[in-house]
Amino acid sequence: MNNSESVAKIEAKVKQKEAQRARLEQLERLKLSDFVEDFDLIEIEKEMKILKSELSLKVEKTLNQLDNLLDTVDLNPQKIEDTKLEYLYQNFMVKNEITMFAAPPGSGKSLISVALCNMFLSINAIKNVIYFDGDNGSATIKERNIHILKQNWGKKFRYLHESNALKKQMWHIIKQLQKTNLVDVLIVFDSIKNFMIGGDRDKNKDVSKIMEILQSLRARGATILFLHHTNKPQKDLQELVYAGSSAFQEDTGNAYILSKNEFKGTFIFKNFKARTGDLKDVAFIYNNNHTLTEIDFLKASETQEISEINEVIKDFIETQTQKPTYSQIMQHLQKTGCSKNKSNQALQNGKGRYWQEEKLTQNNKSVYSLIPQQPNVVEYPDADNNLQKTEQIVKNTCTSDTTSRTSPLLGLSDTCTASIQVYTGENMNIDIPVL
Repeated sequence: MNNSESVAKIEAKVKQKEAQRARLEQLERLKLSDFVEDFDLIEIEKEMKILKSELSLKVEKTLNQLDNLLDTVDLNPQKIEDTKLEYLYQNFMVKNEITMFAAPPGSGKSLISVALCNMFLSINAIKNVIYFDGDNGSATIKERNIHILKQNWGKKFRYLHESNALKKQMWHIIKQLQKTNLVDVLIVFDSIKNFMIGGDRDKNKDVSKIMEILQSLRARGATILFLHHTNKPQKDLQELVYAGSSAFQEDTGNAYILSKNEFKGTFIFKNFKARTGDLKDVAFIYNNNHTLTEIDFLKASETQEISEINEVIKDFIETQTQKPTYSQIMQHLQKTGCSKNKSNQALQNGKGRYWQEEKLTQNNKSVYSLIPQQPNVVEYPDADNNLQKTEQIVKNTCTSDTTSRTSPLLGLSDTCTASIQVYTGENMNIDIPVL
């Protein structure tokens, strides 16, 4: 029997089964007719029983008959007990989870995401990155020196871009990845709208399709980061909200709104969903060599107005012969033209950063004194020239009045007195299907 005859037999068998199923459905509807008598139902049930038997449709199973099947998919308590919560970066990105970064267009989400990839590889938080870029043109790639980063990391940093990969080729890779062991692999989708397969980002059913694909990659061990856009903020709220269907938030594990503070030159990550891990708001300064320096979140978020109020408060505290009270500071700020609400916000946020509050027992008043801003020393590579992962609190010499959490692996900006080389290590391969 040749191949065409085999296919013909399969088609004939399928058509017969489909006809039997259609007949069964027809009989189900017939039973509901007002014109069918009780003795008619007996005849209908007889034919239905024969059809169900021919279709191998048993009327009912006992739960015990499903034990073998249920045993293969039932929750494994020991496997759950052995599961470890790991971070790619402490209290920010969770390993083997889906994370969403939502940001306005042109706010630097691609720039920061590539730097995070570089950082995670540098600190060995992951072994491989697969970056699907559906947003940026070749000129942007060159301007940001992403091709140089690719050269440095080799096969450990796979960067799929329109310059060398069609969209259908990217999808072929994604389908192959769904069958691959992806432990210690970070997969980035930039941005998620480019992988909606013609779907509408405002419709739950369309968003759920792409989120199911991300979940399947997570099930293979991958850590997933997808970039998304925010809607234009409402005038009365001035808050950024991610665009599209609620399914983006419902189906992702963790999510952040990313914004850039142009005054401070900082990138602000505000967490708005934390299903997994003890997450926090974080802020970074981007350095021109694909490295990041984490800095204090509140300081990074300061507007020009708050920063100016802080300077007024510092000058006032410093020039007083006695420690000033809360009321004295607030009165001085309002005399200089500062608003009451902003002054109180600055005074409260600055506690423990620029000044400290001391409660007086005799009159229950609070007085304030400045905190000395003393830089600490960062320990650099050891005797074998190996970069360490240890992070320390240091005075950041790149920007005035900013304390940062940094390490040699995270890097410092070009204006700092110290220069840091990011260790790339030796290349590690991941098998990717050849198209």
